[in-house]
Amino acid sequence: MSDLPLVSVVIPCLNRAHYLVPTLESVLQQDYPYIECIVVDGGSTDGTVELLRQYGDRIKWVSEPDKGHTDAINKGWWMSRGEILSWLNADDLYVVPDAISKVVAYMQKNSQVDVVYGDHRWISEEGEIISDVIKPGEWNLVSAVKYCHYTIPQATAFMRRSILEKVGWLDIEFGNGKDHELWLRIGMAGTIKYEPIHIAYERDCIGLSQRSDMGESKVRVTEKFFRQPNLPAPFDSPQFKRRALSNSFLVGSRYIWRGTKQIRLTLPYVIHAFMIDPLNGAHIIRELIRWNGSDLFSLLPLGWQKKIKGTFHYFGSKPRSTERI
Repeated sequence: MSDLPLVSVVIPCLNRAHYLVPTLESVLQQDYPYIECIVVDGGSTDGTVELLRQYGDRIKWVSEPDKGHTDAINKGWWMSRGEILSWLNADDLYVVPDAISKVVAYMQKNSQVDVVYGDHRWISEEGEIISDVIKPGEWNLVSAVKYCHYTIPQATAFMRRSILEKVGWLDIEFGNGKDHELWLRIGMAGTIKYEPIHIAYERDCIGLSQRSDMGESKVRVTEKFFRQPNLPAPFDSPQFKRRALSNSFLVGSRYIWRGTKQIRLTLPYVIHAFMIDPLNGAHIIRELIRWNGSDLFSLLPLGWQKKIKGTFHYFGSKPRSTERI
């Protein structure tokens, strides 16, 4: 009997048949011998079911209506038997052949680690590599909460079943931002580590993360975090909470702009970011210019542009000690 752990990979999908074969093959072609591949289909009508049947007993699958992406992933995890769990969206890929064997080797050597994640590259809709290897950097819970930035490329993340049983599964209330919200819960109760392994390819195509309601989810994730009782320092600080909420609206504005390109929908989030924490002004302006440059900034009325530039110079001239956090 091998002492190697079973790894369960859940693939949620809905009408993604045109991407699904490369995704499945990237799991089935791994050199790690103990992998359980589970596809949870939401009732596709594009030939997905016929495709899944062709794989016989190489995979497990179910096709039935569900409550969305989050529900599908949870359902797959509950069907699974693995000690190590992941999910791979139906348009992403693992690096063949040794991504999973490298992950397992790391987790066996580091028994205290509950979640490990690594590097990824972007591929086009046609499957061509369009980026260098992207190294997300080390996990830091304080930074993740403060800046509404969770650093973890979801396709590269593998977690122990034990930590999910401890903190709970994905929150069904989050269609978008579900991984972000989960990492924060795990970060409070367990150990998350980055390992510089190229694990996955993420496809640059329209998906959940490109939807405009991702902006709202960033605010909701942050608000939920601060509803927890008895938060430790620095999370118990009112100043820290203001800064984090301000940044959640700022990050939300980026997603709304990317999804809609509409000033009338984006601007209220930017205004909220300023109003919640005026001392965050310099960071807000720097990020707006860095993210959007001539794109969003040039669409603002000239009066707004002048005010923002003036505010940027005002805040930029202040000593760093004026920022409380």
